[in-house]
Amino acid sequence: MGATVKEERIEIRLASAEKERIRQAAILSHQNVSEFVLRAVRTVADETLASQTRFVLPEEQMNAFYAALDQPAKSIPRLRELLKKPSVFETK
Repeated sequence: MGATVKEERIEIRLASAEKERIRQAAILSHQNVSEFVLRAVRTVADETLASQTRFVLPEEQMNAFYAALDQPAKSIPRLRELLKKPSVFETK
């Protein structure tokens, strides 16, 4: 399996104390600073993306959610009337 070609670069500014703290953590993790920072950033990016794209519910709540999705749509007269009106974004 070939190595991934790294073409992009991210630069950040940080205080000397922050840089030293990261360097020490990288050493303790047996990684260089770039590997350590990339692993940490990937972890946070994955968590952030997951929190915005999926959710997990206990089984009872998930079953209630599925049951609600299976119900026929409710007729909401005021919404029906609103949707009959031209959009404010439409040109006249």
